[in-house]
Amino acid sequence: MKPLTIIHLSDTHLCPEGQLLHGSIDSWQHTRQVLRASEHFSPDAIVVTGDIADRGAPIHPMAAAMFNDIQEEFGCPVITIPGNHDPAGSVGPEFNTQRLSIGPYQANTVHEVLGLRIIGLDSGGFQLAQGELDQAQLSWLQSLLAVPAPLGSLLLLHHPPVEATSKVRAGRGLKDPMALAAITAGTDVRAILCGHYHQAATSQLINIPVLMAPAVSYNMNPFAPHEILAESGPGFAVLQLGNDAVNWFAASSDQRTTKPQDAAQRTSVEGHLAAN
Repeated sequence: MKPLTIIHLSDTHLCPEGQLLHGSIDSWQHTRQVLRASEHFSPDAIVVTGDIADRGAPIHPMAAAMFNDIQEEFGCPVITIPGNHDPAGSVGPEFNTQRLSIGPYQANTVHEVLGLRIIGLDSGGFQLAQGELDQAQLSWLQSLLAVPAPLGSLLLLHHPPVEATSKVRAGRGLKDPMALAAITAGTDVRAILCGHYHQAATSQLINIPVLMAPAVSYNMNPFAPHEILAESGPGFAVLQLGNDAVNWFAASSDQRTTKPQDAAQRTSVEGHLAAN
């Protein structure tokens, strides 16, 4: 069976019309560039792991319309969860229009993609750096995972259930990650996809891969953690899932200005090295 391809976007930080993020970044243009670049990989699904808006900007209806247009054009679901810049309830019924069901909150969703179950979890935390899954969400997740899916499950979270690699972002992940680990241990969860840290990174929650996409809007300089790498280009990640393998690599839409195939091969090697 051909591996499934999941395009992972995060932290678009979309601003009100006519405004630039941090005075210089056109986050709408970045998002459109990444969506166009993702078409190169013929995705089976596109997932967006939160911070759709910047600082609660009222852009969610426009963002939903954009994602729904892409969903129709590409013929694959666009699956979205909120982040700490998205007000409670802002990822409502106009998002995730191909969901099979919802959980305790509107942004808790279940999708099925060719046998792969994708579960969206709302870690909330609007205007807070740290996120949390409450007992209702954990119980809902536990009931879902009691029955395995044919190709296993992916979890989507904004706040990573692992510590940041940068000291300046320490303490900004998911509160009490071991509560999540207790539920996912021994289940069919193949990976947890997150954002929030504005850097591509991999880790593990016990024995489950945690894959953190680079941000679409901007990424942080690991050598100078307070500096924004606006010039790094809009980032995203590509996840390829086979029956027995999980391959992940980070990419930038700017790479399409050179040779797309060469860029894909180069980032695939980099992603393999990072994951090991």
